[in-house]
Amino acid sequence: MRKFLLGFLWIDGFLVGILGVAFLQLSIGSVAFPISALAAGLANYVLLWFSATLTAGPAKFGALVAFAVAFFVSAAGGPGGDAVIPQDWRSFLLLALGVAAPMFAGYAGLLPASETPPVHPSKGGRE
Repeated sequence: MRKFLLGFLWIDGFLVGILGVAFLQLSIGSVAFPISALAAGLANYVLLWFSATLTAGPAKFGALVAFAVAFFVSAAGGPGGDAVIPQDWRSFLLLALGVAAPMFAGYAGLLPASETPPVHPSKGGRE
């Protein structure tokens, strides 16, 4: 059951990445207002929090990896050279708040400790 929940959280991380990119270009009047970067950072921290309650291993960072995959796929240019996200400070802010801030929280010990052993996909479960 834990692997299913972790997989679900990873899918959620990918969806947060897509939604963060989709709403990155919001503006208030003529001023760029990247509220999706703040929302993505908060959502990824919550996903990391829930993942940390399920496992103590590196699998808890899967939602952040899925977010980064969605971000970099969106940042890649299309066949005509167009990109989905703007190549300016807003995209850097989305990446910094969406990945770096939750990773810092994970390594700084700001997450709950898991009572279960780490999940190792190659070993088929618990150690």
